[in-house]
Amino acid sequence: MDYKKFFNIAMLMSLMTSGSALAASFEEYVERLSSHPQVETLLSKSESTKSQAQGALGLPDPMLMIGVDNIPVSDPEFDRFLPTSKVIGFNQKIPNPILLRARSDKLEQLSEKQKLMADYTRARLQYMLIAKMAEYKSAKTRRGLIKKQLGFYKELEDTFQGQIESGRAVYQRFSEVDVERAEAERKLNDIDAQMASIEAVFIRLIDEIPQIDIPNIVNASWSGDPNAIYPVLIASQDINIAKKATEIADAAFLPNFGINAIYKQRQDGQNNSFSGEDWFSVQAQITVPLWASKNQKPKLKAAQDNKRSAEFAYDDMVRQWKAQMEAIRSARDSAASNVKILQEKDHAMAHKVKASQRNYEAGTEGLSRVLLARIDRLNIQAQLAQVRAMHISKAAEFNSNIVDGFTVAVLDAPKE
Repeated sequence: MDYKKFFNIAMLMSLMTSGSALAASFEEYVERLSSHPQVETLLSKSESTKSQAQGALGLPDPMLMIGVDNIPVSDPEFDRFLPTSKVIGFNQKIPNPILLRARSDKLEQLSEKQKLMADYTRARLQYMLIAKMAEYKSAKTRRGLIKKQLGFYKELEDTFQGQIESGRAVYQRFSEVDVERAEAERKLNDIDAQMASIEAVFIRLIDEIPQIDIPNIVNASWSGDPNAIYPVLIASQDINIAKKATEIADAAFLPNFGINAIYKQRQDGQNNSFSGEDWFSVQAQITVPLWASKNQKPKLKAAQDNKRSAEFAYDDMVRQWKAQMEAIRSARDSAASNVKILQEKDHAMAHKVKASQRNYEAGTEGLSRVLLARIDRLNIQAQLAQVRAMHISKAAEFNSNIVDGFTVAVLDAPKE
């Protein structure tokens, strides 16, 4: 009994009878990918950073103070000495508002970067799903083709066995066919393992094995603008964040402020020796950057150096992704050309098979010629299935790197 096949069928039935019904369209899978933990993690971080940006504008909590002043230890009374009093007051620090705004702006910029990373992650998950769907379909196709080949190899062995029994010397060809059959069986086992691996990826991505056809992938248009590519756009956000960090370092030269207020409640002295009128004190504070050469200036230089570093990294990212996008586009177009070539070869082999069949029926060729021609055609069809999957994967990969590159593709109807 094929336990692996039984396991796959059992797992599929379990998924079909589970609480979530199988999706009816690729758009439903896109919605699921939008809620994928990888996407949700980045979106949550973005919201968290945005909240921090709002909190960065607030003032620190004031410090309240309550106590007594100048009370004698030997006789703790409030009417013996003039400065003795009950005290209540507060201290409020007021950070430089320009510095607060710069810190908030930096966090806002970081939130935008995290949101952009979530969009890119969503696009990459769509690419991964489409690529795996194409790979899975290719594997299923090749699996069926190899099973047909094994049937033809069995017929070939029977044919050669008959020829050997009739005295013809076909031992070498019989041995070659046996080796080819063993190789086909090995490929079949590899494909079974590949399909099991892909099914595990499906569960990770969308929690089920898709039962729909692959969506029609329309090649996204890209003019060559690097800022239309997600990784480059994310790198440009790093420059903006570094600029905000420079503004923070620059604002640190400006003063911080503070205010203190104290109210002192007093009592009249014994025998009216002094007046017990209440006192109060108010103080304003301002910082002076006396140590700027050892504090603010090195920090400003570091922020400026980080900004230049981000700009260099951006330039490198532009060059890297221009080259990478051209490589992906070339691989995509090459795969499309190979699909056409293999389709033509398959068409030619179909005629060859028919010609061999006619010759066999006419008695001018043996059955082995027909079977070998059919096996050759199945090999071409297997290559065609692989190249088709490659083309779909590269098209989806190309689109996933472009901002809104999947907008058109996911709205198109699936191929029949």
